Amino acid sequence: MVNAAIKTGEIIADASYSLQEFSERTGLKRAAMREARRNGLKVRRAHKRGYVLGRDWIDYLAQQPVDSEQE
Repeated sequence: MVNAAIKTGEIIADASYSLQEFSERTGLKRAAMREARRNGLKVRRAHKRGYVLGRDWIDYLAQQPVDSEQE
C-alpha cells in the first residue's frame, strides 16, 4: 500500500527515509541530492538501498549558510 499522506517538508529526527521518500518529502531532485551528498549529507546503505536519517538531514541543514537577505 502506498502512503498517500506523505507530508512534503516533514522530516523527523528519529526516523529513516528511503531515498525516494526523502526526495518526495524534501522536494530535492537527483541533481540536488547529488550536490547535497557532495556537500556532506550522509546517505547510509543497507541491503543495496540508500537511506537518509532525519537527524543527518537536520545536521546538514544546520551547517548551511544562513540566508541573511531581508525581504
